[in-house]
Amino acid sequence: MKKQLVLIVALLFAATTWTQAQTVLDFKLVNKTGNTFYAVYLTDTNADEDDWGDDILPEDIVEDGAVIDITFDYVDDETICTWNLRLTEDASEETYIYLDELDLCDAKIVTIYIDEDGEYAFLIE
Repeated sequence: MKKQLVLIVALLFAATTWTQAQTVLDFKLVNKTGNTFYAVYLTDTNADEDDWGDDILPEDIVEDGAVIDITFDYVDDETICTWNLRLTEDASEETYIYLDELDLCDAKIVTIYIDEDGEYAFLIE
């Protein structure tokens, strides 16, 4: 009986730990740019420049003022914290912006805005 209880506790702990590892880099994306985005891509900073993978938007577009929950998975032997973000400004995905080196390990909210110089910028909370 004790062995079964220990096994159940160990399995519950392993399942909880695995679930937390799967969601540790999820965040809210806040658009305060005045623009609409049609796709969002992430790639780690060590990946090839053209290796953006699939659009991770859970909805079709991110309108100005929208707050979107971003969930993504990646498989690697180590935790990767620093990511590059690409957002497309048109449905054809020919016009896009890059935001480099977002540290997502501690991020809960990533707010995109246009700074005083008219450049895209981000704030991580």
